[in-house]
Amino acid sequence: MARIALDAFGSDDAPYEEAKGALLFVKETSHTVVLVGDKDKLEPLIPTGTKQIEIFHAPSRFGMSQKPTEILKMRDSSLAACAKLVKDGETDGFVSAGNTGAILVCGTFIVGRIKGVDRPAIATTIPSMIGGTVLIDSGANITLKPQSYSQLASMGLAYAHAVLKRKNPKCGLLNVGTEPEKGNDTVKEAYYLMKEKIGESFVGNVEGRDVCIGNVDVVVCDGFSGNIVLKTLEGVGTFFSKGLKDSIKKSSTFQKIGALMMKGTFTSFKEIFDYRKYGGAFLLGVKGAVVKAHGSSDSLAIYNALRVAAEGVENHMLNEINEGI
Repeated sequence: MARIALDAFGSDDAPYEEAKGALLFVKETSHTVVLVGDKDKLEPLIPTGTKQIEIFHAPSRFGMSQKPTEILKMRDSSLAACAKLVKDGETDGFVSAGNTGAILVCGTFIVGRIKGVDRPAIATTIPSMIGGTVLIDSGANITLKPQSYSQLASMGLAYAHAVLKRKNPKCGLLNVGTEPEKGNDTVKEAYYLMKEKIGESFVGNVEGRDVCIGNVDVVVCDGFSGNIVLKTLEGVGTFFSKGLKDSIKKSSTFQKIGALMMKGTFTSFKEIFDYRKYGGAFLLGVKGAVVKAHGSSDSLAIYNALRVAAEGVENHMLNEINEGI
């Protein structure tokens, strides 16, 4: 069974949502959660005698607006303490809804990189027609060297296999066209290196539309491009949802009745884009199952972040990454 540390003071509504998410998680699974944060504030939130939840005292909280590298000087913070627990082998991974940059620093410099990994990367599951497409890197590295792309591909494929349960996952390189000669010099060189090192799992270049269509299980790109894709899709989702609501409000009575009859269908469609069910984004390339949850995570999102972290441990994702690298 997995042991996952949970930064209890990461989310906007911490520590209440973290505590509720942890309780829900241990109720549904056999895994253990180490709730990390101010002990005096956490103990009243956990019923006496609750099994599978331990509390680790870390009195400080690392703020969203603080400079990420400052986390290395705040070893008594809940976030840094989570990373230290992983480094010391006390837990198999950690989950935090806190400062993204600080989580990256903790993963890289406290937990430590897997041997052979140049740069850890953020892997985000994007809603798609195949049930989710892994986008890597979605924000950790603004630029990459050509040889780094194949490393990201190996890590993304391991994640797709271990967590998304894809039997023979395929990956593609994000580009402005599918032809090998498209793109800048870095991407062109990356294409041939991926073709050589990834083998049959690499299908070639893919375009932005392929992320949601799901023509591949993993889309590889630098963090600059990946973050733009991620934020654009978030904006499109908001635009679609608000636009639909506004259109219904302006429609005739007959059309409103029709919309009411379609309410169940609209709800089901909306759930496809609910970030809470995906849990969070993995920081791949470090020696532990590190998951970044959304800052506005509620108990359901925390539950699912713990779930995917535990699945990564149970399905030996780190071993797959080691073999791939």
